[in-house]
Amino acid sequence: MCSSLGDGEVSLYASECNNFSIRCAFCGSEAVVQETVYELPKIGKALLVSVHCAGCGYRRREVVPIEVRKRKRTYYLVESGEDLNAKVIRGNAASIEIPELGISVTPGAAATLTVTNIEGLLRMFQDAAKSIEVLEKKETPFVNQLEDIIKNGGRFTLIIDDPLGISSIEPPSDRCKLKLLIEEVEGELSLS
Repeated sequence: MCSSLGDGEVSLYASECNNFSIRCAFCGSEAVVQETVYELPKIGKALLVSVHCAGCGYRRREVVPIEVRKRKRTYYLVESGEDLNAKVIRGNAASIEIPELGISVTPGAAATLTVTNIEGLLRMFQDAAKSIEVLEKKETPFVNQLEDIIKNGGRFTLIIDDPLGISSIEPPSDRCKLKLLIEEVEGELSLS
């Protein structure tokens, strides 16, 4: 479980750790919860929560940012295959939009902090579209359109709107930094 280095410090990066038990919502057995406060690069202080039920095997891990910053909107112009390698940190409250592809994703109640790259985001959208195809029992050209962009490149704008100001896009090279625009936004994010 949680081990201490002394002077209240849990590890080199963690400052606090708590363990406790809860009743598993799925099987009713005892589940163990571990909460650890970490200092994460680019994110700041965050609560890492893991839940594990030995009874049914249920597991959930989540990173919950503790520090709230000003709301910001980040724009990144994707023009080449190299741009697909830009690192993306998407906070659990952030929405994502790619206007040219008709993609608009707002976070749900179970949304988690995600660290990936732009290709990884496109793959997530592709997986979601494939799931919809299975449910509707018909193919759409959208899955193939995303695959074509991943393999051959394309031009689009990735927009991340984060009311907690945690999300970021890190271009893969210095010359790609010119394609990045970050604006601080006044007011609350409207999810209507």
